[in-house]
Amino acid sequence: MTRPPKLVAVDVDGTMLRSDGLISDRVLSAMGEAVASDIHVVPATGRPVLVASDVVESSGLNQFWVFGNGAITRHIERDELIRGFWMDRSVVEQVIERIRSRFPGARFAVEFESTVAYEAGFEHVVPVAPPIPPSENLAAAIEGIGERIQKVLVFDSSVEIGVLWAEVSASVAGLAAPSLSGLPFIELAPHNVSKATALELLARDLGIPASQVVAIGDNHNDVTMLQWAGTGYAMGNAEASVKQEADAVLPTNDEDGVAVLIESLLSQS
Repeated sequence: MTRPPKLVAVDVDGTMLRSDGLISDRVLSAMGEAVASDIHVVPATGRPVLVASDVVESSGLNQFWVFGNGAITRHIERDELIRGFWMDRSVVEQVIERIRSRFPGARFAVEFESTVAYEAGFEHVVPVAPPIPPSENLAAAIEGIGERIQKVLVFDSSVEIGVLWAEVSASVAGLAAPSLSGLPFIELAPHNVSKATALELLARDLGIPASQVVAIGDNHNDVTMLQWAGTGYAMGNAEASVKQEADAVLPTNDEDGVAVLIESLLSQS
């Protein structure tokens, strides 16, 4: 009988969470049973720590979490930063300058270790509005925050997201790693950093080969971890391009796809 994996990496929005933004009892139970069976269940989200506290608490998972599309790995119970990848401030300035020269109407948000600076409008395009007001002068706000920078977000409601993606990707080539998470903005992580980057290093820390890892996701920013893991699963609600990169497709998030997989994996033990 095939043994279950030693690590399950699971995306949050659109994967662990249903369409209503909550975690079903069945998914909660399955993840808890996996942990009780000594399987590392590692959420890997594009969310920064600042706006993830609600889902961290509701998930009951208090060990390793990957935030910011791989920029930060933390151990929740120990309140410990395991690993961080940061964007140089000069690179952030270049990225914003390049994009704004192409799209004068673009607006930006900059995510730090524990806070965010953002221009007006950003609070309307994210699922959870930041607990602080927008900055009238983003450059001054960035300069006034002494923390390290993990990610830059760019949005422009006047530009179709596919066009924005193509142009932004070209503009930041060699400077930052762009990704999409299904929301109306582009996320820019440190160059060559992704969810797969963080998970590969964490698995190495834990002595777990990629062949004993499964990953579950639904969007563009999950593709790298689906490709890296021994087996990558796309949710039934995933974009077609994500399904093409996965080894198998699960039921949707509203059909408890994560639980369906974990229950199947546990039955193999």
